[in-house]
Amino acid sequence: MRVKFADMRWSVPLVFVLLLAPTGCQQGVDGEATAERGAGSAGPIQPAQLDQLLTPALSLTVTPGKPLFETDMQSVLWIGADPAECQGVVGYGRHPLFPTNYTGREARTQTDNQYPNQHQLLEVSATYPGDFQATKFLDSVRTTVSSCQRSVAAWGDDQKRNLVTPGPVTPGSPDMVRWSTNLAGDQWVCDFTVIAKANVISQLVTCSPDRSIDNEALSNQRLQKIDELLNSKV
Repeated sequence: MRVKFADMRWSVPLVFVLLLAPTGCQQGVDGEATAERGAGSAGPIQPAQLDQLLTPALSLTVTPGKPLFETDMQSVLWIGADPAECQGVVGYGRHPLFPTNYTGREARTQTDNQYPNQHQLLEVSATYPGDFQATKFLDSVRTTVSSCQRSVAAWGDDQKRNLVTPGPVTPGSPDMVRWSTNLAGDQWVCDFTVIAKANVISQLVTCSPDRSIDNEALSNQRLQKIDELLNSKV
């Protein structure tokens, strides 16, 4: 059985997921907590637009005739990592890389549940106040990923430790930070991209045995969509 973001046995390969911790009282996509904030110093992209910064369910197909579908993965998560500061580098969820002063946040997790070659797309987007410093945030992510170039232990409720090895930051757009992880003892690769521009952060994680989801293409499309939203404000 494949171990992914948690060691929880399903009838299909185990799902490799960490989800957001509850931080508000509204419910967003996939049961995700979305903060209720004041209307204060709003940025150019609004919380109500965040659904445009997630991939629609059933719109992505890797295995012919088997599109990825939205499913609630909150029951399958890693709750810790050692070193703790690397949790956001090796797993999607709880988002320790993200600043906590978001004005809105939406997430969507999708899988095709194809055994043995399962494909997963895990996304979250968040808006921040107008004074959010995207460049400074991305610099902090690069520093964190660079400091986690080692085997990182991660575990779920059962405390069973799994070793994950992050790769280095991949050169690319100044508005993105990209890296990948490998699960020790398993043919399972996750590609991570964190995008930050204006007052929004968007993260895309794609996982599969053979990197058959083009994370770079999806991330470029996401950045293009952010630019479209920004330009619509002009």
